[in-house]
Amino acid sequence: MKVVLIEDNPAARRNFLELLKEYCPTIDFIGEATNVAEGVALITASKPDLVFLDIEMPDGTGFDVLRKLPEINFQVIFASSHEKYALRAIKFSALDYLLKPIDPEELIEAVQKAESEFEHHKTPQRVQTLIDNINDQSKEPTRLVLKDKYGIQIVFVKDIIHLEANGSYTKFFIHNQDSLLVSKGLKEYENMLSSQQFFRCHQSHLVNLDYLLRYDKREGDYLVLKDKSKIPLATRKKEILLKLINDLN
Repeated sequence: MKVVLIEDNPAARRNFLELLKEYCPTIDFIGEATNVAEGVALITASKPDLVFLDIEMPDGTGFDVLRKLPEINFQVIFASSHEKYALRAIKFSALDYLLKPIDPEELIEAVQKAESEFEHHKTPQRVQTLIDNINDQSKEPTRLVLKDKYGIQIVFVKDIIHLEANGSYTKFFIHNQDSLLVSKGLKEYENMLSSQQFFRCHQSHLVNLDYLLRYDKREGDYLVLKDKSKIPLATRKKEILLKLINDLN
């Protein structure tokens, strides 16, 4: 893959290039840029297959680079020093990122993933989802990219009814759509969605409280959702749920 790096910090840039040379010898490094304007010009001229993209730069952000390009036909791996809102939006878009200082093992894994997805990547859709999610940073991300064995789907968070653990996979039940089996664990999605009315009611279940119809204790504790699903409620979660329901009123 032809690779470029857009990074404003000289020391970080040198370190990144040394790591690429040592740990990723199969890539073809073709150029570097130090800000948004240079980055746009470099990508336009060199047509890379993979871009390592810093988030915070003097004249804008890595997201501005993507906004200014007429099309996205390359893989993107973001790099940042800060675990904050922007990285959460990146996770919702199923794009990859590295935290600085760069860990060599994480770099190798990210590059290998980019190489494996290179021929079938869906980066334009993921990038558009990212841009939609970050346009108003005062709001929670509204779209989530899900990858299953058939490709990717972009779903609205508000349409997710509930999630069910299936070994190391997660099954999504979505309003007016077929269910999706995604190769990530339920815990990861709990961390992403817990601030958006999603509640881990059981070891194997995460529910969207916006779809909660009632709490039923006639045949053991379970939740009835608007799609008629019956979801078990763990005893230790009952008190937390009742408080959440009271807070919704």
